[in-house]
Amino acid sequence: MYNKDKYTKQKMVVVGAFILGILLAIYLKTLDPTKVYITLEEKRSIENRIETTKREIKKLNTMKSDYEQSLKKYKDVVKDKHKSINDLMEDDLTYLKEVSGYINVKGPGIVVTIKDSEKELEKDQNPNDLIVHDIDILRIINDLKKAGAEAIAINGERVLPLSKIKCSGATITVNNTTYGQPFIIKAIGNTDSLMAAIISPGSYANLIKDGYGIYVEAQVEEDIDVNSAKNINKSTKNLENIRVSK
Repeated sequence: MYNKDKYTKQKMVVVGAFILGILLAIYLKTLDPTKVYITLEEKRSIENRIETTKREIKKLNTMKSDYEQSLKKYKDVVKDKHKSINDLMEDDLTYLKEVSGYINVKGPGIVVTIKDSEKELEKDQNPNDLIVHDIDILRIINDLKKAGAEAIAINGERVLPLSKIKCSGATITVNNTTYGQPFIIKAIGNTDSLMAAIISPGSYANLIKDGYGIYVEAQVEEDIDVNSAKNINKSTKNLENIRVSK
């Protein structure tokens, strides 16, 4: 009996020593300056910063590629006796004026007509579901931009990167000018891509048309005219008259 109790105590001592050893090892690891322990919130914050940095790197790589292509165009012109650097600069200047809204843009594209739904309001349905809002216009415009639209206008008002679009009842204000329905969006660019941005099953325009009955119709036109911006700052208006020196 005595030997059995002695064996049990020895076994407990061994187990206790083993557990103590594990605890000491864990403690010593926490003292290692090369290891950093963070909370779950800190981990998420680091992951978000990494994703943001990746997006910035991707954007910079795209800009780098664009600059390299532009540089290549000028190098090719230098080698080609039949081409002129001045002509290339004129093309670049015209493009900058077009995307900045300083001149009219003409070309093939699509015309999208949008207005409130004519469906009857269902029981417990929110009336706002059947009304066109500024967010609807903004999302459709964003889809058109992603599809490569070169110039966009809403009811004749040129849409630029800093344009403001606000909803006010049945009207929408674009660049401080208010327009009533129907809202007519003109977009110049590849007609197939632009139409897909409106009528494809996953597009926002198709969603509000099929889901809420919002009137959305698009048609292709071979010759669309998008006007220049109306409210360009007077101090920069002279950019319209810039020419490349011969």
